[in-house]
Parts: sequence; structure tokens; C-alpha cells
Amino acid sequence: MPMMFQLPEALVNQETEKDLIALRHRKLQLPFDDTHVIYISGPSGTFIHQYAKIGEYIYGEHYYEPLDNIPIHITVTEPKFVLYGMLSGDLLLRYPDGPIVSLLNKRTMHYLTPDMPYSSHLLKGEKYHFVYISLSSLLIKGLADSYSLLNSRQRILPYSKFSKKAHKELQKMKSWRLPGNASTIYYTSRISDFVLSYLEDIHREKRMITSIVLKIDEFMSDIDQYPERPVNVIQQAQKMGMTVRALENAFKSKKGITVLLYIQQQRIEKAKALITQTDASIAEISFEVGYTDHSYFSRVFKRSTGKTPWEFRKDS
Repeated sequence: MPMMFQLPEALVNQETEKDLIALRHRKLQLPFDDTHVIYISGPSGTFIHQYAKIGEYIYGEHYYEPLDNIPIHITVTEPKFVLYGMLSGDLLLRYPDGPIVSLLNKRTMHYLTPDMPYSSHLLKGEKYHFVYISLSSLLIKGLADSYSLLNSRQRILPYSKFSKKAHKELQKMKSWRLPGNASTIYYTSRISDFVLSYLEDIHREKRMITSIVLKIDEFMSDIDQYPERPVNVIQQAQKMGMTVRALENAFKSKKGITVLLYIQQQRIEKAKALITQTDASIAEISFEVGYTDHSYFSRVFKRSTGKTPWEFRKDS
């Protein structure tokens, strides 16, 4: 079994395990040859685990319909990359050392090891349905040259939106009914597309993030060099090909403050240097650092330093 999920021992004894899915859940039945089915039903709810080996993949689905709040423990027998996609519900996975990750409307890949079991707390009355795809070490080796994140052995790879299109592709695959080798070839191709689309999404996102970081660094460098220049955040965001919110969030993650506060901070730093190193008037310095109203400049300066420009010059 590629992945093992365990109910609390006290509940296992109350359940009935079957190798066929009951009629009311028959629509969940996977179409693959040699599909392994574990169907557990009883007072605590319904728990279904199905999986099949298809080419270099193991494709599986879990379905949980708990009638009580129940913890589930999930383990693997050997290290492996597993791609998850949540078909319905919001499954929260908890790692032993603390991290909790949500799979709501997302796809993500986890690097699992036998010494790192994780758990999920199922909530009474909710329904959880997710797909997982286990990749072979040979396949990972073949993909790693193109997707460097697979070499990193990160425990949790970045999230990608589980789009409606991806949902439809999976449903279309499971509706295919052609016997023999043609089905195996078709299933393998569709699963490969599903995995590659996830890897392409996060690869593209990584390139975008790198591009954004470079743009933010260049923007900050311009501010540091010319803090007196007026900046319209809306126009700047458009120039950088970003939304205003994306620009502000990226800037905050880098500096911890908004764009305008950073500009003000850099203007005050330049003003402090001009006050102590030149004989220019406060009005001239105010204009030099981007403030046409020197009274306003004085108020901003005092709010930042605790002193007026004149007091700062006197004490320096």
C-alpha cells in the first residue's frame, strides 16, 4: 500500500471493512484495472481509500464522511513525492513538528518520509474528497532536470490553484471506458498532464516572484538615490506590471513598511545629512528632499526624529 491511513484503534473495531464500494458511493469508484479498495463504514462514518498503479504513478483517492470528530494518521513506507489535490472540503494536514497546511481549492506536492507521519482532524458532518498521485523515484529523477524544486527535497512545495479546468480533466479521465492497453496509455498521459501542469504552475510562479523581487530591488534603489522624486504608487504599480496591492505587499515583505512611509523615511535621512553637512536654509533643504511646504516638512521631521530641523542642526 503506497499510503496508510489509520483510524483511532477504538473506532476500527466498530467498523466493517469491505473491498467493494457500497451502492450509495458507487459514483466514487475508480475505473482503473486492479484498483485496490478499502471501504470502511460504521457508527463513526464512511472512509474510502482507493488506489491503483498506472505506469510510473500510483493514483489514489480518499473520501471521508465522518459522523464524529475523528483524527486520521497518514504514513508512507518509503520516501516519496506525493501530489495532492482537494476535490471537495478543506483538509488540514498537521505535521508532528507543528506546521499545519490547508488543501482548500489547492494542489501541492509533499515530500514524505516514513519518519514524518502527519495527521488530520476530520470534523463531524463535513465531507472530504481528495486525490493523490505518488511519483516514482525514476520519474522524479527524470523531471528534476527541468524542475529544480524536485532536487531540493523541500517537505512542502509551493501551492497552486486547483482550477476548474484541472477538475474537469480528472473527471474526464475517470469517465473513460476503453478496455486494454489503450486505457493504460490514456490514463498515464492524463495523469502526466496533471502532474506537469502543477509543476509548470509553480515553476512559472517562481519566475514571476524572481522578476518581482528584481523590480522591487530596483525600485528601492531608485528611492534610496532620489528620495525627493514624487512617486504615484498607482502609476508605479502599473509601470511594474503589478497591482497596487501586490506592490505594497511585496514592498512590506522586503522593508516592513509601505512605499510612502519608506520614501518619507529616506527623505528624512537625506534631510538630516543636509542639515548637518551644509549651510543651506531649512526651506531650501525642505525643497531639496521633495517637500514644497517647509512647515509640513518640519512637522514630518519632528514626528520622525523628535526634534524640529532647527533643533536638530543646533544639537548636531
